[in-house]
Amino acid sequence: MKALVLSLMLTLPLPALANSDYQSLFAQARYTELLQRMEQDPAARRDPQLMLLMVRSLIQQQFREEANTLLNQLIEEFPEHSALLTQAALNKIALANSGNIFNARKRATDGLELLQKAISLDPENYLAQQALINFYQVAPATAGGSKPLAAELAEQLFAKNPVQGTLARAGIAVAEGRLSDAQALLDAQLLQTPDNTELLLRKGAVLTQQSAFLVAQQTYLQLLPLLSDPVSQQNVHFQLGRLAVFTERYQLEGIHALESYLSFYDNSQQPRLPRARLRLAQLYLAQGDIVRAKALYQQIARVVLDEADFIEARAQLATQLEQR
Repeated sequence: MKALVLSLMLTLPLPALANSDYQSLFAQARYTELLQRMEQDPAARRDPQLMLLMVRSLIQQQFREEANTLLNQLIEEFPEHSALLTQAALNKIALANSGNIFNARKRATDGLELLQKAISLDPENYLAQQALINFYQVAPATAGGSKPLAAELAEQLFAKNPVQGTLARAGIAVAEGRLSDAQALLDAQLLQTPDNTELLLRKGAVLTQQSAFLVAQQTYLQLLPLLSDPVSQQNVHFQLGRLAVFTERYQLEGIHALESYLSFYDNSQQPRLPRARLRLAQLYLAQGDIVRAKALYQQIARVVLDEADFIEARAQLATQLEQR
């Protein structure tokens, strides 16, 4: 089956939990500690919200097959839990996109059916609706894709909820390479709901894709004080830091953002830590703080990342530091 190219800017919000310690561990990317503690908690297995957090911890560590096995069990135990069905669907579709060609089509089909069931159980499950529209838009017809159906569902969603409908319309435009159209759709809705964080997050992402880095920075600066979710806050901090390197503007804001990011994820399994250290070192160097720039460089000098832009930027930083 042709690989699915799903742009899963769709992420499940942190579930509301009675045990906030588990929620904090997940937010801080301390996944191994979270899993160890949950395995020792006999009540966790009976709580679908906690199990959802366990599944997401596995996925964050790229243990998608293990997550799939666990999710198959959970949706048998909790067949009417819409959020679990949605997570199971997203994971199956991701596996279909990257896994064995022989079971890819079945997993994609299973994911589609799970999304449809999740929506039937909870018509307010907008994540599932966005994922379903995205699936129809990008999947090949042989796997159930249908661009006309994606457009139809996006219009139905807009009639019900203009913000979610705008996100769906913009997602279709992005998938078709119409970034300017996506931006126009988001800006039009932001005139009506100027402080909507989902719209602003998507606007920042689309602007970054367009290499409109300065406007993206300004969008994220507008967005940051509106956020209450710690994971979203730190994602924006990361973007502010990297964009400050590209634009050479708002550098002090970028430094403060990355310092917060590194402090929040200290001793964690957050995979973007080397990139955050690299960008912060670049900003320290731009501000003339050679000592702290060199100290951060030493932390990433031997990091192995198979990412060309990271390797190139790190080599450039090393050369600049040698010249100081």
